[in-house]
Amino acid sequence: MKKDSITILILLFFGLSAHAQAVKNPVPLKLDRETADLALKQGEEASFSFLLKKDIYYSITVEQKGIDVTIGLKDQHGKTIQEVDSPNGRFGSEKIVFSPDSTSSFILIVKPLADTANAKEGHYSVVVQSPSKKLKKLRYKALEQDFNILKNAFIETHVGLWYNTYTQFDSLCNVQKSKIKDKMTALDFYKLVAPVVTYTKEGHSALQPSEETNNYIRQNGRYFPFLVKIFDKKVYILNDLGNYKTRGMQVSKINGNSIESILEQFLTIEPADGYNTTSKYHWIETAFSKYYLRFFEQQPITFNLELINPKTGERMTYSQIPSLSFKQYGKFVSKEITSIPNYSYKEPASLKIDTLNSTAILTVNTFSTSSYKDGRKGFKEFLAKSFQDIANYKIQQLVLDIRKNEGGAQAMEDHLMSYLVDKEYPKYKYAEIPAFTFSFLDYTEYRDKKSRDDFEKELRDEFYRSKDGRYLNIPGKYKSDTPQVNRFKGNVYILISGLSFSGGSEFAALAKNYTKARFIGEETGGGYYGNTSGYFIHYTLPNSKLTGRIPLIKFVVEEKQNSTPFGHGVIPDDEVQPKIEEYLKGYDTEMEFVKKLIKNK
Repeated sequence: MKKDSITILILLFFGLSAHAQAVKNPVPLKLDRETADLALKQGEEASFSFLLKKDIYYSITVEQKGIDVTIGLKDQHGKTIQEVDSPNGRFGSEKIVFSPDSTSSFILIVKPLADTANAKEGHYSVVVQSPSKKLKKLRYKALEQDFNILKNAFIETHVGLWYNTYTQFDSLCNVQKSKIKDKMTALDFYKLVAPVVTYTKEGHSALQPSEETNNYIRQNGRYFPFLVKIFDKKVYILNDLGNYKTRGMQVSKINGNSIESILEQFLTIEPADGYNTTSKYHWIETAFSKYYLRFFEQQPITFNLELINPKTGERMTYSQIPSLSFKQYGKFVSKEITSIPNYSYKEPASLKIDTLNSTAILTVNTFSTSSYKDGRKGFKEFLAKSFQDIANYKIQQLVLDIRKNEGGAQAMEDHLMSYLVDKEYPKYKYAEIPAFTFSFLDYTEYRDKKSRDDFEKELRDEFYRSKDGRYLNIPGKYKSDTPQVNRFKGNVYILISGLSFSGGSEFAALAKNYTKARFIGEETGGGYYGNTSGYFIHYTLPNSKLTGRIPLIKFVVEEKQNSTPFGHGVIPDDEVQPKIEEYLKGYDTEMEFVKKLIKNK
């Protein structure tokens, strides 16, 4: 469910490809000058042309004002480069970030989303912005207003009050608010606010810098030219760089900053469920270079490294390692990840059967139905075929691998569970929302009356106000699936990790409660006792333009295993982690551990 990942970063460089289609008579646009409000009706299409310079990062923004639009960027020959449609309804921004490899003219296409729920007509505005040469400074009053809006939004939605008391949360907010200074930049303000978002202890919360900040960093920032992996709180480098033989080395210092101080900083700005840290370390791995730039050095020309050889303990230094531009870094990432075994998954799910050992390995990397052909139906068909094959081969041992499963569509975890249980189960003690409407919606996608009314209706369709004043789920709304006829009845082993989050972690919690599965790996990233997710409100603070999201539904799992410490995920029966040399060789330590368990059974 997280956050601005390397996958998104790579898309910014390469975009989409499509057949060229000529565009007739586009309206010329001047850079850095927003158009007046323009009218648009269903069935219409508008186009705009502008000149973009080589290797400059431009932000192309279409502000929706009552109509949901899709936008597309084409080159001068009509070939599609990127297409965007964010899930933000009829209000809010659609954005494309683009840096051409050569100076040329480009065309923006704006058209209404073809959806019966969309407005028949509305307005929008367009602006193509060049990156700022320096970040704008904001006045104290404006920053104070933004801080108060966000703090009150968290309190209104009860985010941060599951694991903290109001007094604790208020105290942290007061400390961070006291750090606001006149003429801070939006990046300075982001650094100040990020620990508040982390202190909510809700892994589905998020905060991102402003578009001005992002564009400035893309244009001017310099990146740490290495990919990293974290094992046992130690940071290892995953790649060599030219003549620098760094692959597998442990990081001790970067430009004089100890790795301990760097990780300590990163841990304060990465939200997670409760007191969990396994998820944080996984997310920090993929964002390491980006976070280092934001919090330590924005424009280092070179890097000096102090490294440790993990085999010998020998310390070594490398000096004057060139930093990378944003574009260089994106190309570097896309090249390097192909040489690292299991860095990311290629298939949403897979099944391997070992008839000799009567073992099936079922890997479910995501519950996101958009990742499967035919969506929800495709996911269910995959499971149906997989468990039919398992039954046909009379398999006795099932290894379920959800180490990379960060969740997805609601109830997909229940459908997988329906192949492991012989009766329906109570999933949640309750699901609760804080209210049906909120005072801060002017700064969200629900800023107009119709979208607010629609949003409130959606909530009222699922929740009611109980006699004790709480807003609880309507009974029967969140039910387990009916057990499958060909459910698995043998021994189950489940591989988990800090990336087992949201629906992935919830599946682990359900399996912990209602099966006799044995868990191997590391603590799941999502909370065993539940999480806050479901519906999200996306906000943009009016002055600093920081963006983020607030989860609304507090799902409280009907727990059976009370030995799990509060605020933690599912704890493995066998805690197993690879060593860096095993990881780099592609040796799957956790899987081999399970295979030995089965062989020695």
